[in-house]
Amino acid sequence: MPMQLHELHPSLIHLPLALLPGAALTDALAATSRGRLRRLALDRVGRTMWWAGVGAAALAGVAGMAASQEVRADDPRARDAMWLHGAGNLGVLLAGAGLASWRSTHRVTATSATMGAAAVAAAVYTAWLGGELVYTHGVGVKAQPAAAANGARPATPPLRSWAAPGRMLADAGRGLAWLLRRGGRAALRKEPLAAGAATQPDRPLVPPPGGGAWDSQLRPIG
Repeated sequence: MPMQLHELHPSLIHLPLALLPGAALTDALAATSRGRLRRLALDRVGRTMWWAGVGAAALAGVAGMAASQEVRADDPRARDAMWLHGAGNLGVLLAGAGLASWRSTHRVTATSATMGAAAVAAAVYTAWLGGELVYTHGVGVKAQPAAAANGARPATPPLRSWAAPGRMLADAGRGLAWLLRRGGRAALRKEPLAAGAATQPDRPLVPPPGGGAWDSQLRPIG
């Protein structure tokens, strides 16, 4: 079966998840190293790893924004968990880019190393949310009875097709616009995030008795 467009994101995400923690660890070692030459060498390696991690995260982020428009997430918890995943990753990307830019002209300090560790901690949480989207909510996989509202859209093009690059860029733009709109509605309290979106759901992801779906507060509708 050919690889689909929405499957590119999970294929790319492993690289930034290796590089960013590696950069933070290298900075921590550089900040605590007593040897001058060793400290300078670790400082240079950490600076390079931050930029490599940010670049890899940007590629994975574009693919993730595109994937958000190619999968079904009709369940409120799945939809808002996907928003938290995307918004969190966008924040990690911006923080990483800011830190990498600062590190281009400054040597590592205890403060910058701590900030890097905090960014990695946020990345770990958003990565966990990404796993929850697949393994708990069934987003992006073939719809099963317990996840019928959260499968892949049937019109998703194969990754190795002429339509894929343009579709991915267009989807990435739509995904970013959706991320900002959803965040605005949540910030203005026009549409609160669904209960359980940020944590492990407290009930199985199955339709309510008699069919229909759950609303944002886990009340049956339909």
